[in-house]
Amino acid sequence: MLAGKGCIDFPCTDVRHAGSIQPETPTHPDNIRVMMVVAAPPADRTESVDPTADPLIRQEMLAAFQAAGYEVSNVEDIRSLGVYVTTAVKCPKLGFGLKPETIANCSSLLEAEIAALPNLRSILLMGNTAIKAINEVATRLHGAPVIPTGSAYKVKSREYRLGDVSLFPSYPESGHNLSVEGNREEVIAVDIRNAIKVAGGPATQSHQTRPKREPHRSPEPAPHAVLEESFESSSAGD
Repeated sequence: MLAGKGCIDFPCTDVRHAGSIQPETPTHPDNIRVMMVVAAPPADRTESVDPTADPLIRQEMLAAFQAAGYEVSNVEDIRSLGVYVTTAVKCPKLGFGLKPETIANCSSLLEAEIAALPNLRSILLMGNTAIKAINEVATRLHGAPVIPTGSAYKVKSREYRLGDVSLFPSYPESGHNLSVEGNREEVIAVDIRNAIKVAGGPATQSHQTRPKREPHRSPEPAPHAVLEESFESSSAGD
């Protein structure tokens, strides 16, 4: 556990405290170069567990990395790529949404997780909750949010950084949004590949394979294109 960084008083009223996840430092923090931030633990969780221990989250995560062209069959394979998975909010939601103050409260734990990874180079933000959380961190560290509010396909067309760390706003791995459902998997796959690429590639090469299909392309500007012209581009409706 990150020393002194666990939630103590549990001030939030829109989450289930019994299922809270307390951040833990990875076994080999120097090997982590990419962080993936999902929204929150599943609503029905009543025990404190790693977010990847939930079968649904694990299944969706494996499918996303497989679609991105990585031969992964378990969470350890994802970690061997140098990817650390966490949640923006550490307690399961009681309802559909989350209060801004809840995201703000938990963002201090996310900040501690980021600080514990000395070689972190990129962060995948899987949906609005993760984006809001990283903006809270940026405001505390640098005085202003780094990602503007707005439709996902619009905010994805620019480069964002938190200090030396590249930020990749993306979509949640689950959910149903008719305007993006048709290519959600493809867009997320491109974001995963780009985040790993800007971090210097997988920590190990043993799980990398060629993409299963051609990446989705559109006339929208490529995310992080200013960093490297060969990055893939992706866009989708809100």
